[in-house]
Amino acid sequence: MIKWESSGMSGGGKVKALALFSGGLDSLLAIKLVLDQGISVEAVHFVTPFSVGDESVVDRFGEELGIKVHRVFLGQEFLDVVADPPHGYGSQMNPCVDCRILMLRKAKEIAEGIGADFLVTGEVLDERPFSQRMEAMLLTERMAGLEGRVLRPLSARLMPETEAERLGLVDRGGFLAIR
Repeated sequence: MIKWESSGMSGGGKVKALALFSGGLDSLLAIKLVLDQGISVEAVHFVTPFSVGDESVVDRFGEELGIKVHRVFLGQEFLDVVADPPHGYGSQMNPCVDCRILMLRKAKEIAEGIGADFLVTGEVLDERPFSQRMEAMLLTERMAGLEGRVLRPLSARLMPETEAERLGLVDRGGFLAIR
């Protein structure tokens, strides 16, 4: 379980976050907002059987931001979720909620291993009608065992405070209210 101490888990008193990093603009901006608060950030990038595009973009952004990027392949476990999502499909047969729960669970394991204090995502409130509604985002946290431990800097000021905000690990005022 990710521990919550104001001194940070990383041992030296520095606050550390693990960001879910798609390589897209939203996750990049979310990471930048957290870095701007002096927080140490590592990222996790998930590769699925459906991933397309140039993966070197993720490496390049990681280098430019000066952060370590963990790459995780989600194979059969991901395909099983896609084939039979417990929370159903969104538009276009998209099992977003269950895929997100899987990714958050995997990120939680990495976060524990690196001593991260909290997770960061580039999710934007109501950007996606099925998976990024307030209820769906809070459900994914709860189902992944991360209730209150996922910071969404792009919409943070529209959402309930996270543990990191309550403990003063981050300054909520430095985040956005995008919907």
